[in-house]
Amino acid sequence: MADGRKPYAQAATQYLKWALEEIEKAGHLDAALHVQIALNALSSPASADLGAANRSGTGTVPRAVQDAKRFRDKADEAEQLAELAETASRREALMSIAESYRLTAAQLDKASASRDAGTKSK
Repeated sequence: MADGRKPYAQAATQYLKWALEEIEKAGHLDAALHVQIALNALSSPASADLGAANRSGTGTVPRAVQDAKRFRDKADEAEQLAELAETASRREALMSIAESYRLTAAQLDKASASRDAGTKSK
């Protein structure tokens, strides 16, 4: 079943790559960030497997762990955008956003670890 969807995912990835190039040329950084998020989701086989497992109710990775990874990915993207920022104020704002995402990811990791420790001790 998953093999039938693979060509569609490959086509979607190619369309997104082309769209990203045009969006970046046009200077729309917010739109480029959204396209990059979609590309990352499509190119990550683990995230595709997790999404299918969560929809079927058989996921083994805790939600907090998935969310922490998502926030780290967003932090990476914000830092990439900061490198492209034309003004110092935009660069500072993006770095502040990246720091917030990383703090949130760390909090989710900590909460997940403490939850795991609590369930293992029972």
